[in-house]
Amino acid sequence: MNTTQTQHNHYNILTSSDNTLIPQIAVSLTAMVKNLSSDFIDFYILHSQITSDNLQLLSALCSGYGNIAFHEVRIDNPEIFDPLVQAGSWFRETYFPLCAHQLLPDTVDRALYLDAGDILVLGDISPYYYCNFEDNFLTVTGTHHKTDNHSYIQFSPDDINIPAFLPGILEGLFNSGSYMINLKKMRETKIDISYYYHLTEQLGSLKTKTEEFVYFGDQGLLSAAFIGKMKYYGYPQIQDQYYWPYNFCLGYYDHFDHKPDYQPAILHFAGVPFKPWKANYPMFPKRFQTTGGTPRELTELKPILIEYYFLWLEYLFLTDQIMTMLGF
Repeated sequence: MNTTQTQHNHYNILTSSDNTLIPQIAVSLTAMVKNLSSDFIDFYILHSQITSDNLQLLSALCSGYGNIAFHEVRIDNPEIFDPLVQAGSWFRETYFPLCAHQLLPDTVDRALYLDAGDILVLGDISPYYYCNFEDNFLTVTGTHHKTDNHSYIQFSPDDINIPAFLPGILEGLFNSGSYMINLKKMRETKIDISYYYHLTEQLGSLKTKTEEFVYFGDQGLLSAAFIGKMKYYGYPQIQDQYYWPYNFCLGYYDHFDHKPDYQPAILHFAGVPFKPWKANYPMFPKRFQTTGGTPRELTELKPILIEYYFLWLEYLFLTDQIMTMLGF
């Protein structure tokens, strides 16, 4: 990779994970640096239990690329997130980014969160990354709107008190695979874990006793926490609920049998029968094979999806080559 070219943009990108997804994160890093090769990235991983060997692997990989700096952020008291886990399911790591403004350096005023493992950065992310927050806490890919005279309308804070709207809000007004965090505003308003505790208690009182969880993962909690205070990217100029260039979930093809009229810059393997590392490929490096479960056949996928899986596989083989060169 040519690291002498002029670097145009700087990005703070973060994820959170345990040891399980380290190989997949490595693949995501490869796509990221390849497709943002003229830019510089500070990459932060929030964790509480990743082994030193795995951290060393990711650090060495980033050092080998040259245009990305690796930062581990260890959470020493991960149990403080357990009330959020109990209310919304998923793992502790899912909720670490909710406090990213307290975990990342104070000099970092904005950051792009990406899900661990199932994301590929494929193109220019600067329009999304540098988009004006307009005093909102988040910039998101909106997936749930109200409608009025065939126009989409964002939800307002009062809508959380309307029973008909509540399930959709707590399922998530956006997909949390990729979103921008206004760290500066989070700090200025002194958001902390107690804010989410209090909100969880309030939401629990609104839910029916027959429902197992208060909200769906992190996106349901974030949607409730910042309803009316999130910027839907592209809205209102673009009135298309499937305009997802910076979080293109492959579940798009549950609704369409053709590609979108925009080029996705961030690809998200969400809404698919199985993740790309679970597929039965003709060749697959042993170090990336997961234990447990029978590999899934590509024939289970819609034909239009298969090319995305082979695109992921290309980045996997490139990652494998680089890891071998680095002595891993």
